[in-house]
Amino acid sequence: MDFTRSMRTILYALTYLSISFVLIACTESSSIGDEPHTSGDATHTWTDIQGRTMRAELVEADLDKNEVAFLKDNGRRYRFPINQLSKADQEYVFAKKDTLPKPTKAIVGQRTDFEESIGKNLVQISNGRIKPVQSADLTPKDYYAVYYSAHWCPPCRKFTPKLVSFYNNYLSKNNNFEIIFVSSDRSEKDMTDYMEATKMPWLALEFGNRSHPVTKYAGNGIPCLVLLDNQGNVLADSYAHGRYVGPTAVMDALRKKLK
Repeated sequence: MDFTRSMRTILYALTYLSISFVLIACTESSSIGDEPHTSGDATHTWTDIQGRTMRAELVEADLDKNEVAFLKDNGRRYRFPINQLSKADQEYVFAKKDTLPKPTKAIVGQRTDFEESIGKNLVQISNGRIKPVQSADLTPKDYYAVYYSAHWCPPCRKFTPKLVSFYNNYLSKNNNFEIIFVSSDRSEKDMTDYMEATKMPWLALEFGNRSHPVTKYAGNGIPCLVLLDNQGNVLADSYAHGRYVGPTAVMDALRKKLK
């Protein structure tokens, strides 16, 4: 009797844990998440007009576009409006602007260094099979959305059809963007089945590649969508100031860019 009661208690506990893992929106962590922050000599503590702070290095200031580019220790570059910085930090930018490199301008029809780096080790599904994509066949785009997802994740399966619909709808109107799928599936077959079942029309990183440049933009959980420009600067993220806002917000940010 005591043995039966003990086994029942263990089963209840295991069931509770299984449900809990699903309810945290599949925040199963992988090796491609953020690295711990360590401050360097070139970093500065930035404050925006809402009082939020971030440590990062100022690497570019484009006064014509009212933008600065920050580089964090995890290798991510972020663009931010100058007029959204605190008054003290705006003055800091203007004091530093002459010591910074000139803003990088993309040449129309020519791939940037970032695009060259992400064009390798990409695949696409065709007739139910994963096939490699030649980097030479890729055309330059203004925007790239990196989609971190997996079939085992229920919120991912719910969002992916919306992203597929968005992609197919906007590609016919404005083909100046691309999506790259980074799988957190447990096997290449799972990844293939997921892409086939949801009819993903976009590019994907080959399964198991954890050193590709797009892996560094991943958040702590999935689904995660990150919007980049063609220089690799983060324009929108499913994780804003450490808070999960979800992939729909990023999809909406891309929609505004494409209008």
